[in-house]
Amino acid sequence: MKNSKRTVASVHEAFRALEGDGFEVRRAIPSTAYEGIGPFIFLDQFGPIDVRPGEAKGASAHPHAGIETLTLLLEGSQRHKDSLGNTSAMRPGEVQWMRAGRGVIHDEGPDEAMRRDGGHVHGVQLWINMPKGEKHAAPSYRHVRASEIPTLQSGDGRVRTRLVAGTLGDLVGPIATSGNPFVVHASLKAGAETELETGNVAELAVYVMVGAVRIGGDGRRIAAGQLARLTAGQVVALVAAEDSEVLLIGGDPLDAPILRHGPFVMNSIADLERAVRDYHAGRMGRIDT
Repeated sequence: MKNSKRTVASVHEAFRALEGDGFEVRRAIPSTAYEGIGPFIFLDQFGPIDVRPGEAKGASAHPHAGIETLTLLLEGSQRHKDSLGNTSAMRPGEVQWMRAGRGVIHDEGPDEAMRRDGGHVHGVQLWINMPKGEKHAAPSYRHVRASEIPTLQSGDGRVRTRLVAGTLGDLVGPIATSGNPFVVHASLKAGAETELETGNVAELAVYVMVGAVRIGGDGRRIAAGQLARLTAGQVVALVAAEDSEVLLIGGDPLDAPILRHGPFVMNSIADLERAVRDYHAGRMGRIDT
């Protein structure tokens, strides 16, 4: 039905895990109930937290293959280095996308000022599965400035919507890749309402990073650290129960079964073994100090 509202199919609690050099994350994808949401096979939320001087931690040099990483920074400052020779500094509102493909090594974490002085940190990292037959593509990297991300603001300023990937009306997000990913970051003040026309996104979920929202048509309350998988439909209606930061993600379902081994995601054991061999043989390059 045209403009039909999506409702909540199921709600899942993110679990806590230690990542990188020992910082805590909330992991909403994968779950025992689902492998992914559309092409997204990993969702880690780091923060929001205050870190004291000398306590900020990152993820020292480590490899990836068979996926694309998408990092959204809401608060704090981060730096990125990789074996392709890229070095960049990330600020709030910015996004980093990296296609690992056949293999790349990157180092990510708080910048020198954050490590020295401490501060407030909050962000999300997503992994996008690469389709079968394309997992050995050449790696690449893109840093997206906040000014490149289309933003919608309600007339009263109580709802701010940023389109990172996919389409909303005539707007197109800067991240376009396989699996038709859809990523929206919405900030809502308590009591604010918004309706997002998500079109025919095949699989869609709402993840609440901060606060709590109700999702129409059924008004189900979703709190921070919970992921709600949605039914089919054209529109997502959100009402903020309190000041909230929300992520909508989705896209096409996985095109083939996947196998995971740490930072490598492939479609067969042979390809996983190849990725491990390539890493240990140095074929994924190195990061210049």
